[in-house]
Amino acid sequence: MFPLLNVLELLSFQTCIHSCLKYLEAVPWVLSRPSNIEALAQIMEVVLKTDGNEGRRKGRSSVLKLLREYNSLLTDVKSAKRCNKIIFSSCESCLKLLPELFKTAENCNLKDYYSSVDEQISLKADNLSWLLDILIDRRAVEEFALMWANQQKLANLHSKTETPSRHLVSCITTRLIVGAGNGEILLAKDTRQLLLQTWFQPLVDDFPRLRELSSFDPRVVEENVERAILDLTPENQRSLLLAWYECFLKNGNKCPDLRKAFQGWCRRTFSKTPPHLSLPL
Repeated sequence: MFPLLNVLELLSFQTCIHSCLKYLEAVPWVLSRPSNIEALAQIMEVVLKTDGNEGRRKGRSSVLKLLREYNSLLTDVKSAKRCNKIIFSSCESCLKLLPELFKTAENCNLKDYYSSVDEQISLKADNLSWLLDILIDRRAVEEFALMWANQQKLANLHSKTETPSRHLVSCITTRLIVGAGNGEILLAKDTRQLLLQTWFQPLVDDFPRLRELSSFDPRVVEENVERAILDLTPENQRSLLLAWYECFLKNGNKCPDLRKAFQGWCRRTFSKTPPHLSLPL
């Protein structure tokens, strides 16, 4: 079955790939657990490489069904951890390519090639968002969050490269921040702090584009970003809020609305908000 999947992947024959996945859904998973995990890993690899929207959607649906069925067979923590490791490994593979894609886009002069690179950035970011949702559902997101928070190189490249799909990378950051803010995700304090230090400026830069996404709720994101900032040390609050204030003076309402957090910091720092720093709410 898996050599066939590899051939179909190379041929971009998405309908046949979907047929194979549907067949695997229908077959009872009575193999040994190592075989189940290996099968899941190879199926997920094919789905992540599928670049057609319809084929990717169907493949993802099949993977989620297989995960649910496989979870019903798990009887020990070790097997669950192995399954999570497979998913995390897929995250690492997607993330490994993003810095190179941004670097290529930064130095790219050919319009057609630039468009192709941007499509790959969009695909990798979309795949990471999907894998992140799976890890959140499995309550196994801490390792991913720490990995994402440590992507200083990618965050720097992101700020230098204004590709059309750049904002999709910030969707990963907002998902983590909102999830941590509403209690869906439990992150260590150091991880939350590093996440903001690394990805706050890219998020601010991308906010106008993020507003255009139908799935994006700016008010929810703004509230959770403010909450996350106010959980930081006073020094880190100052650094992020002054960076936001500089952006706000330049771009006004194109920035996320963090005025409450900023004025709260001003009151704590100066006893009351100085008139020249007061912002109408």
